[in-house]
Amino acid sequence: MTQPLSRRRFGLLLGAAAAVPLLPARPAFAAPTLLPSGMTWQLMWSPSASANGMGAWESIEDDRADSHPAGAPHIRPDGDNYRFTMHMVDRDTSTDRQRHEVTGNRTSSSSYLSWKTGELWRVTYSMYIPSTLKATTTFTHIFQTKMPGSGTSPITVTSLRRVDGRQTIEHKIFEPNILVGRTDLEPLHNKWIDIDYEIKIGDGSAGAVRWVVRNGGTTVVDATTTGVDTFLGDRVRPKWGIYRSLGDTSGSLQDCHLLLTRLRSYKAVPGGGGGVTRYEAENATISQGVVESNHTGFSGTGFVNGDNAAGSYVEWTVNGAAGAATLRIRYANGTTAGRPATITVNGATVAADQPFNGTGAWTTWATAAVPVTLRSGANTVRITANTAGGNPNLDYIEVAQ
Repeated sequence: MTQPLSRRRFGLLLGAAAAVPLLPARPAFAAPTLLPSGMTWQLMWSPSASANGMGAWESIEDDRADSHPAGAPHIRPDGDNYRFTMHMVDRDTSTDRQRHEVTGNRTSSSSYLSWKTGELWRVTYSMYIPSTLKATTTFTHIFQTKMPGSGTSPITVTSLRRVDGRQTIEHKIFEPNILVGRTDLEPLHNKWIDIDYEIKIGDGSAGAVRWVVRNGGTTVVDATTTGVDTFLGDRVRPKWGIYRSLGDTSGSLQDCHLLLTRLRSYKAVPGGGGGVTRYEAENATISQGVVESNHTGFSGTGFVNGDNAAGSYVEWTVNGAAGAATLRIRYANGTTAGRPATITVNGATVAADQPFNGTGAWTTWATAAVPVTLRSGANTVRITANTAGGNPNLDYIEVAQ
């Protein structure tokens, strides 16, 4: 049964620090435990702060009470990172708290992802928490899942909380206050850490959550809670930012900031199986081309139609374990002429003249398989047109290991 919408309203928050170290290569993620057999992760959202800016978000709550216009923008792109800055003078519309947040996964100027009941979603991102953003005796939230609209509390929440005097970072099912996982915060201060988060959206006891925290190559937390309520009504959307109470009694509040980067959202879809991850072309980096949806049969929300030009390309960032893998490329070529391309992985050529021959129609899709070698963590895969005809229409790539 759907729960009533009378849960108390809460939110989210972020903070400030010293010199930020270079972002390290992301280690390979372990196989997600909530993904059923016969399902695969389909990349649905992968914004770049430098390329997409604030257009990555469904909505932005930057000093919505207009309490500190001199400090604006409190949320902004900072190179390849998103920076959330909180000043002690900042106030929310409820003046006993502070809030600078972003919500949702925007995929274009007119559309955003909608997380629905019964679905399984995965979010990964890298986060830098400076030592000035401390855990507090009251609430300091830095990630939430919520139903859109005012007057409802979070469904799940990641918080910086003092427990028996210790600074911790924790994740909870907000009501009825079920702890999923917790670890000490201070060893994670002033470092880039990686979050891997899965949520099965289910009413009553049909939901589940997995929360993973990694510090370099070390897994600090890998906790799963099943049989819980992760749905209020309508839909679910993620929120990032700093949302904190001014009622802290530990003296921890100060000017601070939070950095986020490498944000990705994946949806569990049928196909593949264990060890196969799908990356949609419309979410990749495109040079000389556009996203279209005028030819049926594509996956996701569209496909990439590259310009008829040699050197036009599509580039994906994919995660993998070190070793051999198979790259599956789904494409369509409605002409009778081949459209060969160069395929590179991490800048090294793996196929200098990969054929993409005609498929008979732009609505007829084919798959090419290319053996590749991946390194642990993030890898770049680029498909570059060799001729003036450009690339074929590209639907997605899959990485099988």
